[in-house]
Amino acid sequence: MTEHDFANLPAVTFHRIKFLFLFVFSLVTSAAVAQTEVPVGSDLRAGLFDLARSGVEEMAGRSVKFAGSLQQLGGYAFFKGRIVDKSGKTIFVGDHESGDTVILWKKAGGRWEVVTYDVGITDVSWARWPELYGAPEELLFP
Repeated sequence: MTEHDFANLPAVTFHRIKFLFLFVFSLVTSAAVAQTEVPVGSDLRAGLFDLARSGVEEMAGRSVKFAGSLQQLGGYAFFKGRIVDKSGKTIFVGDHESGDTVILWKKAGGRWEVVTYDVGITDVSWARWPELYGAPEELLFP
């Protein structure tokens, strides 16, 4: 179609084409910034948790497993959940006796590394992580 052809389209058809274009464009751009859940049982999920395990276990004082959501966006991954024992019971840590845990990883030079974590939280301790560590807000606050 040429510009002349668009000029001869009825206004309703032109607006439908424009709407369709904007709809497709919004789908493509939103998919580009959407985080994805790292599948349970995947090598990536196991590897990320293994990287964080020793530090978290030191805070917990014993072996832990992770129960919750592990999301990835670009070169960052973010876990928000709780630490549990082998039977799935929450391990309570800290002054507030909480098992709630958050962990941030970053992929640098083709390798994942733990950026920071917080165990036994009762507030939104990761609120400043975009500012402090460059983590995408879309990942931390979907």
